Amino acid sequence: MTGGDAAQVSVTALIEARYGLSPRLQHDRLSAFFADRSPLARQLLADHLHAAPESDPVWQRLIEAMLVHETFFYRHNDQLSVVARYVLPALRQRAGGMPLQLWCAGCATGEEAYTLAFLLRDSGCAGKILASDLSAESVAEAVAGKYSWKPGLNSFRALPEAAWRYFEALPGEANRWRVVPEVRAQITFQTHNLMRPLTPALTADLISCRNTLIYFSDESRRHAEATLVAASKPGTVLLLGPAERLRYTNIFVPMTDAHPQILHWPAESGA
Repeated sequence: MTGGDAAQVSVTALIEARYGLSPRLQHDRLSAFFADRSPLARQLLADHLHAAPESDPVWQRLIEAMLVHETFFYRHNDQLSVVARYVLPALRQRAGGMPLQLWCAGCATGEEAYTLAFLLRDSGCAGKILASDLSAESVAEAVAGKYSWKPGLNSFRALPEAAWRYFEALPGEANRWRVVPEVRAQITFQTHNLMRPLTPALTADLISCRNTLIYFSDESRRHAEATLVAASKPGTVLLLGPAERLRYTNIFVPMTDAHPQILHWPAESGA
């Protein structure tokens, strides 16, 4: 193994330890990040990363290069339809008129979080949403709430016609739309590493963590799942992506056999 290869292996382990990202999923992106550097430069980079805090600009550039940012409004709408028709009304009844608290973990550029806000409004539910992501760049885009329509893959490709009422065209910007202010006001965006507890602490009625755990290594998922549990309570509903399941907690159980990725912490189980 060359010095450059050893440096990449070292950084791979460090990324997994700090952020939980699976070495298998890191490999190609990290290789590209290291590609134009000499073996000495790779080792110097590795040494710098081991010593630097996560706020360091080099760490920020590296993590942005590791992440998948692509998403769209109303992703996995079959699941969301169940949430809108059954889950949100049940949570509203359980809350007794109090506003619901939702957490969108791994929100990327915001489309998932805004979709939850649309569902709240369509269901007549009052509520606030915390949306978080490891990518500071994605969070900044989400806060702006501006999205482009273009042929093919784009943020609007699954948007129901009725949901266009939650957007306003941006003057002077062709095919650019922004989420309306009243919806943006429902959401607080922040950067967050799922390997650590939320700060400030949150107890959510519903947590959406879809297509996020698939990027974690097996051992790191223990920490991520603990973070989700810490933000929950009896009655909390948890949404996972179609290919995801929990491995280290049995607190959450599927609500129905038809939708095993819609889970809840049974209220009767107690705190």
